[in-house]
Amino acid sequence: MHRGEFLDIIVRRNNVNKTKLAEKAGYDRTTYYYHIKQHDLDYAILNAYGKHIPYDFTLDFPEMLKEYSIGNQPIHTLEGMKKDRDFWKEEYTKQYQENQRLKEEIESLKKQKK
Repeated sequence: MHRGEFLDIIVRRNNVNKTKLAEKAGYDRTTYYYHIKQHDLDYAILNAYGKHIPYDFTLDFPEMLKEYSIGNQPIHTLEGMKKDRDFWKEEYTKQYQENQRLKEEIESLKKQKK
């Protein structure tokens, strides 16, 4: 199933304001539109939106529970701990890169304004 399209279907079905949802999930509206085009949208992104719709995407994608420790699920194994560590490391890297991109965009806009 196309995860991005599925996200959009759930958002429309629940009549959720896309701009407000994206902001609550930590994204902007244009990023939302990018996300709904992604066939293999990252489960962490689905989870972020799901918290604010509210909608539990693990009902439709039960593999989300196996791939990541989402929410307050206890970690019982070393492998689970490693997956959780890797997940958060990847999330940090994504956020850091997005922050750097936004800083560059702000600087570019400042230069254009002058």
